[in-house]
Amino acid sequence: MISSEVCGTTESELYMIFAATGRKRRVYGVDFSGAKDAGRKIWISEGVAEDDVLTVLKCYPISDIVANNSKERHACLSALRDLIISNKHSVFGMDFPFSLPHKLMSGKDWYSFVSDFPHEYQSADEFKKAMRIAGGKTELKRLTDIEVKAPFSIYNLWVYKQTYYGIRDVVRPLVMSGEACALPMQKPKEDNPWIMETCPASTLKSEDLYISYKGRTEKERQTRKHILDEMLHKGITVPDEIREKIIDNKDGDALDSFIAAYATFRSVRNLDDIIGNLPDIYLREGYTFF
Repeated sequence: MISSEVCGTTESELYMIFAATGRKRRVYGVDFSGAKDAGRKIWISEGVAEDDVLTVLKCYPISDIVANNSKERHACLSALRDLIISNKHSVFGMDFPFSLPHKLMSGKDWYSFVSDFPHEYQSADEFKKAMRIAGGKTELKRLTDIEVKAPFSIYNLWVYKQTYYGIRDVVRPLVMSGEACALPMQKPKEDNPWIMETCPASTLKSEDLYISYKGRTEKERQTRKHILDEMLHKGITVPDEIREKIIDNKDGDALDSFIAAYATFRSVRNLDDIIGNLPDIYLREGYTFF
C-alpha cells in the first residue's frame, strides 16, 4: 500500500513548479457529474498560467475526448483519469467533494478512507443511505463546506452521485496508483499532476456574482455573459470563440468549468499561504479551493 506521503517533497521544492516566476503551467477546471450520461454534463476548461495571467485555450465537453464521443459515465471517467495522468505538470480543479465530514469517517485518516471507499459503499444509493443513517436528521457539512458557503451537503440529493463517483472512480484510482497528488491531504510533487477540490458556486459567492445563470432564456444567457465578462477582469484572457461557447452553453456547465479553472489558478498562486499551516481537520475532511 502506498502511504499518504507518497507525493511528499522537501519544503524548498514544495511549490517549485507553480511558484517559479514566468514559468508556464497548465491549469484545468473540471465541472463534474456522476450522472449515467456524464459526458453530457462534464465540461473541461484548459489554460496556461504564466505570471499573473491565465489564458484559457480550450473549453469542451468530455465526450469530445472519449472514443466514439461516448457520454456513458464509465468511459467518461476513464477518459478524465487518462487526461490527468497524461498531464504531469498540471493542476486540476475538480468540482466534487474529496472527503466526508469527519463524524462520518469512522475514525479513519483520509488515505484509509479513500482506500476502503468502494468496499464500504458498493453503490451511490447505498452511500447516500449510509450517510443519512449515520448523519441523522440534519445533513452534516464539512468545515470547509461551511466556510465557503457550499450550497449542499456532500450527500445531498443533488450532490451524492458526484461525491460517490468522484471519490471512487477519479480520486481513489489516481491516489492509490501514485499517479496524482490530492491537495491538501497530500503534499505536491513536481512530476505528478495535482488534483484540488473546487466549488464554482462558492467562487461566485466570493466574487459577489452568485446569480441565476443556468437556463435557455435570453435573460440567463445575458447573465452568463455578465458573469464571464466580470471574471475576465481578474487576470484571465479567452479567445472570442471560446467566450461565445461558454455563454451559449445553456446548462452553465461550460461556465462552471471556466470558474473552476479560475479558482484553481487563483489558489495555486497563493498555495503556500493557503495550505502551509492548515489544521489537521482539512487533511481528513478535505479543503475547497475557491
